[in-house]
Amino acid sequence: MHADLWQGLQYASVGCSLRFSIPAYVFFTNCNHARTPQMVAAENYVAELDTKNQASIQRVVDALSGALAKDGVDVADAVRFALKATIETAEVAALWITDCDDLEMKLSLAEQCGDSARQCRKLSERLGTMGVAGYDPRDGGYSKLFAFLRSLQTTEERSSAGYLTGRALSMARLGALAGFCERKGDGDSARLLGVEIMTQERRYYELGKQMLVAAVATEESQARARRAAYRTLELAGETAEPLQLRKALGKRRSG
Repeated sequence: MHADLWQGLQYASVGCSLRFSIPAYVFFTNCNHARTPQMVAAENYVAELDTKNQASIQRVVDALSGALAKDGVDVADAVRFALKATIETAEVAALWITDCDDLEMKLSLAEQCGDSARQCRKLSERLGTMGVAGYDPRDGGYSKLFAFLRSLQTTEERSSAGYLTGRALSMARLGALAGFCERKGDGDSARLLGVEIMTQERRYYELGKQMLVAAVATEESQARARRAAYRTLELAGETAEPLQLRKALGKRRSG
């Protein structure tokens, strides 16, 4: 029903215009990687969890698309929503760094802080071109999802919620936001959300699959990772509801 759902962005061969053609989630999840035989069981678990996440992510993005379709919602709202999600991602990564024992994850979290900060700058600059000045994505407080993510302690929980599930959700959400911007005639915002930022999200999503495979060697760790994924999607669904979206965005400030 929603043409932009689950769709990635790519440049058309004529005129460098954007078109929606490749289902983003399928594109991002069907990459082949070299696997080690001893990780077969864990890989099956991660692949199954990833697949099961899809239906919940679809519902979240359906709710977001419904909220964007409401009267009075414009491109600036879509960009502000992306900015709010990005600052929370940066802060969660910063909080996790301090007590992260896994070196690969610690370095990845540090990279996320830098990437998310640059994304925030670009999104804020984009708002500036629309005449929206002084927007602080922290206005209105932080989401319940942020509070949940910062509470996670184990590598498997963080890999599952923050990387595998969170990044798959982020890519689907960016596709919906980019589609909305494109339909509103703002190709620059669509490219920023659906190409530039989504490309970075894909990299962390792929890394998250690898880290989660390494972290779920026991039934207990798999159970923790599964619970973290489910709760992440549950809270993300609440955030995408129309009333919660408007509450999160608060009042606009125009320059």
